[in-house]
Amino acid sequence: MIQVSNAELSKIAQFIAGCNDMINGKFILADVKITKVLNIIAESEELYRYISECMNGFDFIKELHRAEMKNSLNGGSFTAPQQPEKLVAFVFCLLVECDAKRIDFYSFINENFISKDRSDIYAKFANTLLLPFRDIIASHFGLNDFSQEQYGALEDEYKNQINEDNPFNNYGDQNYEQTNLFGDPQVHFQPNYEEDNNEENTTIQNQQTELIGPNPSTMRNDEVWQKIPEICDNIKDCIAIQKHLNSYLKDELNYIMDTIKYSTIYRDVKITSALVTAFDEMSHKFRQIQFVFGELKNEIQNLYK
Repeated sequence: MIQVSNAELSKIAQFIAGCNDMINGKFILADVKITKVLNIIAESEELYRYISECMNGFDFIKELHRAEMKNSLNGGSFTAPQQPEKLVAFVFCLLVECDAKRIDFYSFINENFISKDRSDIYAKFANTLLLPFRDIIASHFGLNDFSQEQYGALEDEYKNQINEDNPFNNYGDQNYEQTNLFGDPQVHFQPNYEEDNNEENTTIQNQQTELIGPNPSTMRNDEVWQKIPEICDNIKDCIAIQKHLNSYLKDELNYIMDTIKYSTIYRDVKITSALVTAFDEMSHKFRQIQFVFGELKNEIQNLYK
């Protein structure tokens, strides 16, 4: 066990919470959760140092080939590295490669963790790689015996530290939101101009509006975001009448649709597109759903024009 400051412990506790979020989750939004875990590693000096030590002399390509199910020496199963340091390095490299899209996360899991029950595929991946990855790091920093209350206190300290480090928190009387859809820090501030500057700024904005008129791109995007929830409801109606869909897949598809509807509040094109891609992959065999779903894909494409 290594001794670190409380500030670093709080970051490591947040990292463990991020791992738990991935372990207890599903395919949906996994790529967003991967980015969140990697960001926490980058923010923690001690986590970054430990993983760098594990990476010393590590060859990810070689270890990936040894581990893959298609390796004839593995007897038809995925075989993770047995040494703790190698496993930490392996999972970290895998997450980095998936985050950079050099490895397709969903294809990797489907190819290496085969199961008759689709709901077991992600669980097999999590138990084989994410659980030991989390536990080895927790043990290294002495957090494996912490209670839920102790973890909660450390996570709160981490969130408080984020707020203290935020350069906008003490800037005049700004209006800001502290979290986005996924609980990540996201600040929107409005500078506290003097009254004269406000009048001058308003005059300039009015003149610009008179000269060029409203922004047609912004207006088009507003219409698209307003249409998406209604289209999602139509797709859910189509899902409901599909007799050949098992209940698990129906729940998964409905969950994605509900999340897309919710994501329109934040109007984040990247997140919405990722959800649309996940839905497309899971429903591509069902023509009726794909027919209705095509309208949603067309609207998302309009946001890029």
